Amino acid sequence: MDKFEAMQRFVLVAQFGSFTKAADALGLPKSSVSSAIQGLESELGTRLFHRSTRSVTLTQDGETYLPQCQALLAELDALASQFQRNSDDVRGVLRVDMPSRFATTVVIPHLSDFLEKYPNIRLKISSADYRVDMIKESIDCVIRVGNLDDSSLIARPLTLYRSVNCVSPSYVEKYGIPQSLAELANHKLIEYSHALGNLDAQFEYMAGDKVKQQSMPSSLAVNGTDAYLDACLAGLGIAQLPAIGAENLIKKGQLISVLPQFEAEPMPVSLLYSSRRQPTKRLTVFMDWLQSITLARK
Repeated sequence: MDKFEAMQRFVLVAQFGSFTKAADALGLPKSSVSSAIQGLESELGTRLFHRSTRSVTLTQDGETYLPQCQALLAELDALASQFQRNSDDVRGVLRVDMPSRFATTVVIPHLSDFLEKYPNIRLKISSADYRVDMIKESIDCVIRVGNLDDSSLIARPLTLYRSVNCVSPSYVEKYGIPQSLAELANHKLIEYSHALGNLDAQFEYMAGDKVKQQSMPSSLAVNGTDAYLDACLAGLGIAQLPAIGAENLIKKGQLISVLPQFEAEPMPVSLLYSSRRQPTKRLTVFMDWLQSITLARK
């Protein structure tokens, strides 16, 4: 068997944690995948997986081999794709991770245009409100909102998210509308944080060119963008939501803007991809398309 084909099967087994699921994804019998891995292990002189009746997990050597294997396969893919000059020639699976609200408000409404132009790209969008492991999960690029941590990823700025302070009509019936920062002490803030730590909830606002924060009472903290919006719609507190999705709900009367003079600092939206891999043609055209639609919304 071709060594690169065996490596591709190894990567799939590692991702699924199952020989059966990898075989199903390839449309092959399980024995074909098992024999490919056995041949690879024999050639390398080491075991790549711990196998049991319940699970398949990588050995220490398998953990070392996986990212190198993925990087090599990605380089070969990128090398081949650079000769795809026509839109119909650009093909393959493209895996992208992005916040769920970004997917529903920015990407999905325009996606038919992209897929019509590149009919041979199979796009897989995940909206996991947690930090995915791009290498392990074979993600081609991720969209991130907020300031970026230092990393080995290449960042491509897309746009800025302006925030709007929002409450629901049901919240207003119970607590009224705050008219000043001082009145926030009598209101509740829905806290949004990936970490869900024990720090006090903070209402963020701009004072000139400075970012300031004011502690507020809070009964709820969430770490997902859908849960954050739903909590606000349910009247559970004030939320500082991206204007790109909130303004339509405000027009419909489902949300009410409060303290517009105290908006939070605009959040940068960036596309990130691995610096260790040459981008494929399908990734390049997707990045260009995504930048064009975000620039058009400014």
